[in-house]
Amino acid sequence: MKSFYKYLIPSIIATLIVSSYVMVDGIFIGQKIGDLGLAAINIAWPITAILQGLGTALGLSFGVCYQTYLGHNDEVKAKRIKSTALILMIITSIVLGIILFIFAKPLLTLFGAKDLTLDYGYRYIKIILYGSLFQLLGCAFIPMLKNSGKVKFAMSAQILALSINFIFDYLFIMVLNLELEGARLASIMGEASAAIFSLIVYLKELKKPYFSKDFIKEFYISSLAPFVLNYSYSFIIILTNYLCLKYGGSEACRAYTLLSYLLYIISALSTSVADAIQPLFSYNNAIRDYKNNHKMLLKCILISFILVSIFSLLFLLLKDQLAKLYNLSDFAEEYYINGLRYYLFGFILVSIIRVICSYLYSINDKLRSNFLVIVEPIILTPIIYSIMGLNLKLDGIWMSYLIIQGILLLISSLLLYLNIRGEQ
Repeated sequence: MKSFYKYLIPSIIATLIVSSYVMVDGIFIGQKIGDLGLAAINIAWPITAILQGLGTALGLSFGVCYQTYLGHNDEVKAKRIKSTALILMIITSIVLGIILFIFAKPLLTLFGAKDLTLDYGYRYIKIILYGSLFQLLGCAFIPMLKNSGKVKFAMSAQILALSINFIFDYLFIMVLNLELEGARLASIMGEASAAIFSLIVYLKELKKPYFSKDFIKEFYISSLAPFVLNYSYSFIIILTNYLCLKYGGSEACRAYTLLSYLLYIISALSTSVADAIQPLFSYNNAIRDYKNNHKMLLKCILISFILVSIFSLLFLLLKDQLAKLYNLSDFAEEYYINGLRYYLFGFILVSIIRVICSYLYSINDKLRSNFLVIVEPIILTPIIYSIMGLNLKLDGIWMSYLIIQGILLLISSLLLYLNIRGEQ
């Protein structure tokens, strides 16, 4: 029980910090630039999410493999993959940053950006890609430090990042009037500080450099499910932005920007509850202590449900204040209020779905976890959007979110049942 809360509490705090960190740019940009700036960063977000999502996924992949080796009493291999994982992540961040920088403008156009939105989006994203190394490593070190027993250091790194980002956001945007460039410079400074701090802590764990070629395949394959889980959110953002522009124009796209921020908080919070216990889930699975894992899973679901319910209530009570905080226009605010009704109920379902999915990849059930993360963006979302959008236009897009989460809850419950039955 003590170990459970040792991992859980700092992780939840860190997630809330990260969520605040993500929303800070939106607040300052909304106040300084308005709807157009918000729409631009929402369209550009999926490019940023590739780096952040892959960083988190690689960190979790390391954690699952590391705890599995420890559970099998193979401490030599567990120690060796620490330096191997770090080397692979540095190489990945540099290569991916270069590729994304080359294709940034075509990707933004593909995501629906044009004219001023394309200009703002490109100004925003190119600075992010200059700091691709810090983006990826900053996210990866959180699960890596947790699996190394440095839970409080992981939380401290996030606090440091948020503090620096907030201070320089205000200085660059509100004082120096650097607008989008200022927002991303502030973010990079925050991410760099967190990455450097975490790297110093992590390097103390390494006796000597070691690179294992045998670990490469396992490292990247194990990262697939958590990456798709994280990036599925961005894929849906791309599709929803396109349909919002089609059915409601730029005001609907700006309304969705705020809804997507709220969804990000809920998704991150729910996922973090199970991800926090990933070291325990992975270790117990390796030693076949399924009974203890099931008890912890139930606790995670209950805690996630309670936390998400509280936040959903806060979002409802503060809906008008949030619209003003992000400086939405009257039309955008009306769209936002209409969509929020459906999203709030969907958030409650997400609190269970995300925990189940995180649990499945924590115990290395690749087949079921990969299916669960792929079915939403690749199958359910396009189908439900097509049906609801054609008949109800923008209202149908808002309603689709709730319908999709309801279907996902049924699927995830079935997959969990099959997993538990297979353990018996």
